[in-house]
Amino acid sequence: MELKITVVAENSVNKRDLMAEHGLSLLVETPEFSLLFDTGQGYTIESNVRTLQIDLTQIDAIALSHSHYDHTGGLKKVLALSGPKPVYGHPAIFDEKFYLDKEGELHPNGIPFSKRELEALGAEFHLGTKPIYLSNNIILAGQIPRVTDFEEVNPHFVVKRTEEYPVDPLPDDQALFIKTSKGIVVIVGCSHSGLINILLYAKQVTGVEDIYAVVGGTHLVEAKDERLSHTIEALKEMKVEKLAVSHCTGFHAQMKLKEAFGDDFVLNNVGHCMKIE
Repeated sequence: MELKITVVAENSVNKRDLMAEHGLSLLVETPEFSLLFDTGQGYTIESNVRTLQIDLTQIDAIALSHSHYDHTGGLKKVLALSGPKPVYGHPAIFDEKFYLDKEGELHPNGIPFSKRELEALGAEFHLGTKPIYLSNNIILAGQIPRVTDFEEVNPHFVVKRTEEYPVDPLPDDQALFIKTSKGIVVIVGCSHSGLINILLYAKQVTGVEDIYAVVGGTHLVEAKDERLSHTIEALKEMKVEKLAVSHCTGFHAQMKLKEAFGDDFVLNNVGHCMKIE
């Protein structure tokens, strides 16, 4: 099966006429199914889609890795370009989510639109916690089990519960598992559930042991060296061949991953295209 992954929105860019923003959006194309995985913040997606000559009316669906604004803020613009589409996500994507800064101030951090607003624009929501087969070879993970002891929840992400703001365990964080002839390609939004937790679940859900590539955001930006070491060790043990990660990975983690994986590590900038046949 041919697979093509194009970066539509991301924190960095190195190609002419494209634009960067803090966020992530990936176009995933196969002969049997195509989808947009996340929509970025919304500042750049319309321009980048035009420059990359992407016709969003031709995608089969939109999938949301989680509800944070830098992955969902472009949803209105995408729907305006694509027309009515199925939108897949976790039921918790419409929870009231916030970022708690070091001074104790709360900042809205969730999806910036209501479900009703998006449905009026043609979003046909499919919200669930279990894996969903979007096609024979593309699986939306659903809620990721947390099994590692080194991938902790970020205490600065909180969720409103009546008048309290407990730490958000981010149950809505999910990924795409794509079966290819070379092994599983795992596409991640921010990996809030932990990158290794996600990869372990990918093997469990697909029944495939070989993980060929990881593409997307790993949220290792604030990870200490101990966690980075455990992560790299686990990636090596799983024999992951390719890493095309960026967005929330962070410069320090990128350097560590580059050191560990050499030419098999790629900075996944806006406009970068990965093809697997």
